[in-house]
Amino acid sequence: MKLTVLADLHYFDPSLGTTGEAYALRSGSDQKCLAETGAILDAAFAEIAASDTDAVLIAGDLTNDGERVCHEGVLKKLYRLKAQKPVYVTTATHDWCCDKNPRRFVEDRVFGDVETVSPAKLRELYYDFGERQASAVYTTHLGTVSYLVELPENVSLLVLNDDQNGKGKAGYKPAHLCWILQTVREQTALGKTVVAMQHHLLYPHISPLLTGGACCGDREELLEALSEAGLRFMFVGHSHIQHTARYVSESGRELFEINVGSLCGYPAPMVQVEITKDTVRIHTAFLKTFTYLGKTYDAQTYLQTHAVHMLGGLLDALATDKTAAAKKLAALEVKQSEQIVRKYWWFLHFAAVKLNGLTVEKAGAMLNRLPGGVKFKKEDLRALQNVPVLDLVYTVFCSILSGRTVASEKSESYARVLYTAGQLPQSVLCALPASKESVQRFCEALASAFQEIVYGSAPDNLQFETGRWQL
Repeated sequence: MKLTVLADLHYFDPSLGTTGEAYALRSGSDQKCLAETGAILDAAFAEIAASDTDAVLIAGDLTNDGERVCHEGVLKKLYRLKAQKPVYVTTATHDWCCDKNPRRFVEDRVFGDVETVSPAKLRELYYDFGERQASAVYTTHLGTVSYLVELPENVSLLVLNDDQNGKGKAGYKPAHLCWILQTVREQTALGKTVVAMQHHLLYPHISPLLTGGACCGDREELLEALSEAGLRFMFVGHSHIQHTARYVSESGRELFEINVGSLCGYPAPMVQVEITKDTVRIHTAFLKTFTYLGKTYDAQTYLQTHAVHMLGGLLDALATDKTAAAKKLAALEVKQSEQIVRKYWWFLHFAAVKLNGLTVEKAGAMLNRLPGGVKFKKEDLRALQNVPVLDLVYTVFCSILSGRTVASEKSESYARVLYTAGQLPQSVLCALPASKESVQRFCEALASAFQEIVYGSAPDNLQFETGRWQL
């Protein structure tokens, strides 16, 4: 049994506007692409259709923001793929515009008069992509569905809609959770391997500092309950990062959660799952090329450049012009952006200019004057003497998105400098006479996150193999 898992397609229909200042600000403030999504999906779906995969799983956020025209567009693409491979989807909050902010762009203006789709309507629209094939269905209080599909080779696919838990968070109301746990127990008792898929995370990947807000509510209880029920593999999306986490319950049961990155953003991952008699192998492939407006692009270069521009574009604006900086912050949904720029312009402008010209060697020499035992090695600073500090920032950002460790992509000196940067706040804090416990916890979490980003941890984010059954 071979499966391909995708997440966060965020299809954006060109009729919503792909030119002008308003669109440029919206596009430049997002890690994922907008206008190019149709071309990216076409390329990925063509590759999957020609592969030997047995089924395709898509873990929610199929559209940009629940616009009806985006649903109509992505459904056409899904039906073409379905003619070649079975496709199972769950919908998520972006598919019904939970923030009530649908937009279209005309020159320098943004309009909110875009028709969207209700949660209940999603069930009808995507009925052919899972519910029609289901052996069991649960209807949520929103009118969306969770469902079970029995696949060959004693594999059961449990597709879950976790949009609301009734307490203001993602997750499940009590009756829904009871249905999920009972279904997992029943399928496990029948000797089935249950592969589950939902949109939001159960587990705070890399660090709660980064993904704590992307998780379901009551995540600790959910993790324990699902793993104890017998669930072994969960595929999720939402955070747009590629990462694998392993949870072990109190009784020793393993649950692997594979967080699949956005297909329309760097690095456009397609997770391939091979289930044999006794093992499950996970391998992540990345989209190589796509053709947009008649031109073929290297997908990894194009998507990485777009993602990095989200950060670099803001710094460029802060280094040059007040008005541009305020517009950029507003596009990033920073509240009271004009007031912030007006009040703190001198500091923000000065910091952006200095940061744009700062090298690793200069920054390291300054930071080595701080108290604490952790210092950058002089040989590492010399090796990176001409490397801009911003290059390190962009490397960390891209590493988080891709699941590739810094150590696997860069030199040993580069990795050591970044690792030391993560340890530095904690080292300085320990050298001070007193500090708040909350600050200490933050510094410890930061150090742990940097260690993970630079050197990784088990299991590998991009490929690993494990036993199919609980020991």
